[in-house]
Amino acid sequence: MKKNPYRIIGVDFDGTLAHTKGIYPNIGEPITEVIDYILEEQKNGAYLILITMRENEELDMAVEWCNEHGIIFDAVNDNLPHMKEFFNNNPRKIFCNEYLDDTNIGGIDRVLQEIRNKKG
Repeated sequence: MKKNPYRIIGVDFDGTLAHTKGIYPNIGEPITEVIDYILEEQKNGAYLILITMRENEELDMAVEWCNEHGIIFDAVNDNLPHMKEFFNNNPRKIFCNEYLDDTNIGGIDRVLQEIRNKKG
């Protein structure tokens, strides 16, 4: 499938892809509805970017967890190469057309409702 350069989904990790488990940085169970959605969108040509506050070892844990759940990101905490070229730099704000984050207004419930609405 050819990628759509105009379809970029930024995805948070903790509370969006995985439930929190006890004390950070422990990783809980997957939030399968979000995972299924982003994998389907990726299959249909969307780029996926992991956007998380995690760094170093905790970031490695999250990326490994995602890989184990079949999620391979096009970028991690960074802009896509074609967007760097478009902006002629690498802006600190990561450019996406859609952001999935449990800290959005309404939390993960709203994210899940939006996913359900898109499915029809």
